[in-house]
Amino acid sequence: MPAPLHIRDIGEDRKAALETEAKAAGKSIADVVRDWIDAGIAKSRAEREQAAWIAAAREGIADEARHLERNGPSLARFRQVGAGKP
Repeated sequence: MPAPLHIRDIGEDRKAALETEAKAAGKSIADVVRDWIDAGIAKSRAEREQAAWIAAAREGIADEARHLERNGPSLARFRQVGAGKP
């Protein structure tokens, strides 16, 4: 079983709210707080990964736009698989 989580100086209102949430969930306050921390970390990590994916996609779109400006539209750029086969 995990050790108790020591939380200092969070105020009586927060402590009371945590106790209420823990009782409602049937868990210890420490377990509720750990769950919330884990959920926050997972959300933050997912948001960073999404932002990185969006940045990479923007770079790809910018590359495609530059290619179109230089060369105009062409399907030949995407026809590499099976090239030269009838």
